Amino acid sequence: MLNSSKNNSCFKISLFIKKIKNLNGDPHYVAFGMAIGVFMGVTPTIPFNTVLAIFAAYIFKASKPAAIIGVWICNPVTVVFIYIACYKTGMFCLGYSFENTETVKVFLHGFEQDIDIYDKLIFFIEFIKTKLEFFIAIIIGGIILGFPAGVISYFITKAFMKKIHLKRNKL
Repeated sequence: MLNSSKNNSCFKISLFIKKIKNLNGDPHYVAFGMAIGVFMGVTPTIPFNTVLAIFAAYIFKASKPAAIIGVWICNPVTVVFIYIACYKTGMFCLGYSFENTETVKVFLHGFEQDIDIYDKLIFFIEFIKTKLEFFIAIIIGGIILGFPAGVISYFITKAFMKKIHLKRNKL
């Protein structure tokens, strides 16, 4: 059973790399899109992070497909860890004492419910009203953690894309 999940994880990683390899454009264009996507993926903007990443990629003239791929740094496996890290970073930077991280889990559970986008938006607004300190902390933490994550992903993606372009040009 463990081997099956390991193979599944390897398949997903290879699929992710294949999608990046198939992106078109110069390395800066693709890497900038990836950086925008990763930044948006780390910031606590679910369920709007993909739309925000596409919009930002459009504004900054970066690869929109790369931005969409980059957003998936925040996925069902990583979202709890990313949001708890954002929350704790924000609370630390604001000088607040840490609340129980259950608040993050309640926040995420509200978006996991099988309800339409309007009801999710209502949940989001009501949650912000009752937990404003949490919301401010997680947003600040997301920006603080998202920026270096985006910068790192930019340089990794740019180097990767340069390597891909060299291989394509040799053929």
